[in-house]
Amino acid sequence: EAVILSTKEGKEKYDAVLKQLLANRQILARILKRFVPEFEGCSIKDIEERYIFSDTITVSKTGVQKNMTNIVESIGTEDKSNNEGNITYDIMFRAGYPGKKDETIGLYINLEIQNSYYPGYPLEARAVYYAARRLSSELTKIDNHTNYGELQKVYSIWLCMGDDVPDKKAGTVSLYQMKKSDIVGVVEVPREYYDLISVIMIRLNDQMESSDGTLRMLQTLCSKSAGKQQKLEELKKSGIYTDKPLEGGINEMCNLSEAIYRDGKQEGRLEGRLEGRLEGGKKANIRTICKMLVNDMPAKKIIQFVDMDEDVVRQIIELAHGNTSCDDSNIDRIYSELNQKQAN
Repeated sequence: EAVILSTKEGKEKYDAVLKQLLANRQILARILKRFVPEFEGCSIKDIEERYIFSDTITVSKTGVQKNMTNIVESIGTEDKSNNEGNITYDIMFRAGYPGKKDETIGLYINLEIQNSYYPGYPLEARAVYYAARRLSSELTKIDNHTNYGELQKVYSIWLCMGDDVPDKKAGTVSLYQMKKSDIVGVVEVPREYYDLISVIMIRLNDQMESSDGTLRMLQTLCSKSAGKQQKLEELKKSGIYTDKPLEGGINEMCNLSEAIYRDGKQEGRLEGRLEGRLEGGKKANIRTICKMLVNDMPAKKIIQFVDMDEDVVRQIIELAHGNTSCDDSNIDRIYSELNQKQAN
């Protein structure tokens, strides 16, 4: 008997299936090989079989720590802070890469799947926070005997694939890392002493065209419009062996995508490209601007983040003044008044 899901339930289930697929060691190995500098000289086979510690991979289970109670060797537990709700990393695992003298240097890798590129704050700031929390939770006790040299580097990798990723940014990957700059004089310090947090932002949308094989593989796998056969063929091109669990996950994801499309179309409120994405997503951008205004972001910063003409952004801010609600009725109001204003 078929199970009927609401649009919200369908999207949550879809995201859960996608996270499980991306947690596959074959896919993780290709992400590390292509985007993480420490693995540049390693073969994909070695990364997959030797350097990813598969028994540490968790999906939506590891807490973004507020109270530092976990031991160094563990990945962690759910955040039990009394002040905030539980927040979990999408995917978290430990890995190692070859250092000098045949030693293996440990890393913590966090992979986040982000559906909204403009949530009302800079995603880079959130990524640094996630990495910092993971780093701080490696130490269980802080006193005069704490050995900070035991800290292992943390990567927070963000796969941004929302419908609101601008075309001019789609297909780009950025690395944010810690570097030393000598202000007075020059001193040599091993990089591993301070380079303990790095952030990688991967930006995708369905419209992008890229010559990078890893980006194409991720784009196709994450696409809501690509069919099962297209996804399987792209994985095959990347050298990924599609076993039954992987193929079953792709089949389930495609079925959920079709169900979400039908349900969303019936309700008339599909987001992004499917929600009536006029002029590159005007409604989606209006909603993003309202979210930013709710979070008291100044107009100058909003203009920097939103991929729209500055005059149009200022018009939207003016129309939203006094009512920054993000519900559909208010977004429709601003959208309608904006069109009228531009027509005049």
